[in-house]
Amino acid sequence: MKKTLVTMSLTGLFFAGTSVMAAGNTNTGCGLGSVLIENQDSLVMQLLAVTTNGTSGNQTFGITSGTLNCAAPANIVMNVPAQEFVASNMDSIAVDIAAGQGESLDTLLSLVNVEDKDKAIASATLKDNFSNIYTSSDVTSAQVVDNIVATL
Repeated sequence: MKKTLVTMSLTGLFFAGTSVMAAGNTNTGCGLGSVLIENQDSLVMQLLAVTTNGTSGNQTFGITSGTLNCAAPANIVMNVPAQEFVASNMDSIAVDIAAGQGESLDTLLSLVNVEDKDKAIASATLKDNFSNIYTSSDVTSAQVVDNIVATL
């Protein structure tokens, strides 16, 4: 009896449609499941799509590449050495940016590929925008890197 009820419930869920459209379905998110399972009008199809997204581990790729129905973020900083340098030297970089010069700032500018001929202009730009880079006392190193890249 229980098997019959479960089967009938799942069959009913499978055929019961909702007003959610596949292209704009915010329930399942982006990823391979949202591409492979186009008709997400029922609960079962949405569960299949979200399970596929979760088990295939491709949402990170989709988000960073802007594929698989995912939107790429506006700022992508893939400069690991710069991120690590800023994380290890937050205070000295803050002092150098505020002064518009210094060894830490020079190293950071090299890591974000600012040419030697442009370092003076970049240093002055960062100095003028210090409050946009170090936005609060709780700012993280990742935010500082994003803010520096956005400023430059």
